[in-house]
Amino acid sequence: MALGITQNRTVDAPADTGRDGETVLRRIADLALLPSNLVPPQERSLLDGVLAQLVSRLDEGMRLRLAERLGQQSDCPRELAMALARDDVKIAEQILLEGMPLADGDLARIVSESDEPHRFIIAGRRGLSSAVADEIIEHGETATICRLLNNRSVRLSLRAIEILVARSASDPEFREPLLARSELSARLAQLMFWWCEGGQRLEIMQRFTVDRSRIHDLLDPILGDGEGLRGMDDAMRVALSLLGRPREIDREKLMSLVAGVAKGELHRFSEDLAAISAVRPETMYRILNDHGGEPLAVFAKAMSLSRKEFGELIVVTVDARQEGLPTKQDLDRIGGLFDSLTADKADVALRYWDVAMGTEAGRAEGEGA
Repeated sequence: MALGITQNRTVDAPADTGRDGETVLRRIADLALLPSNLVPPQERSLLDGVLAQLVSRLDEGMRLRLAERLGQQSDCPRELAMALARDDVKIAEQILLEGMPLADGDLARIVSESDEPHRFIIAGRRGLSSAVADEIIEHGETATICRLLNNRSVRLSLRAIEILVARSASDPEFREPLLARSELSARLAQLMFWWCEGGQRLEIMQRFTVDRSRIHDLLDPILGDGEGLRGMDDAMRVALSLLGRPREIDREKLMSLVAGVAKGELHRFSEDLAAISAVRPETMYRILNDHGGEPLAVFAKAMSLSRKEFGELIVVTVDARQEGLPTKQDLDRIGGLFDSLTADKADVALRYWDVAMGTEAGRAEGEGA
């Protein structure tokens, strides 16, 4: 039984096809789409190969109807499906978006060999594999990647998330959909924190920090107040710092240091604060030099400062940067963040930042060697 490919011709076939040739192709298409139990596999494969080579000779309307039919069938001519999937976007979409015939390897090949409009369609395909998603990301078109990130049926690989987090520093369009992805880890979200803005920073602090009370209960017999880390190498101590209790600091000494800061002494101030809080000077400088103010709120809460002490820290920090005070709106925003955090959650973020800064420093040293 014919499948209707030959009906309702709307556009004349190319001149070199001829009426007889077009009739033959329509008949081959009808045969190729017959149920598999009516055409032996070897003959079906032969029809598929011939039709895949000649399908471009059919007019657009016929190719479109053929693609619509193919897209609904799992058991259909594979070579023909690939040929139509590379056709003009209007035709290819019928197979690329929801079509059943194409395997992951077929899709990856189309992504690699076709142009951006075809990749954009595939990025919205339901149930796309992580391997095909990796191939899409490799080509790097912003609009296509945003479509992929908004496709919740795709499980992205860790490599893909790491690449896109790094790219989000220069491509702000990626930030919002990345923050909505379930694959985004706390480590990567805290790395993104530095180039995100107000609302996104608040979201990161709300969703990607954690109170570690259960972890502390379990590890205290081993780690205690940090004595258990003394015999370990630097890499292990840094990694385990994410799990330990917040360090006890001399708040009186810290506030005495705050009171003695002079204008323009940002580098010296960051070094002195780093020594008290046991973070890298580079991390402390980045916190103090951030004009959004959220990192300072996190640091102050991690140090268990009061609201009043946090206000004093803000004043001396902007003096050290030789800038004017934040606006009331900015103060309300960072004050709200300060109030929303526990000391333990803030300490988690602070340690993530410090570990990331150490990783960056180690990578830079390795590249310079």
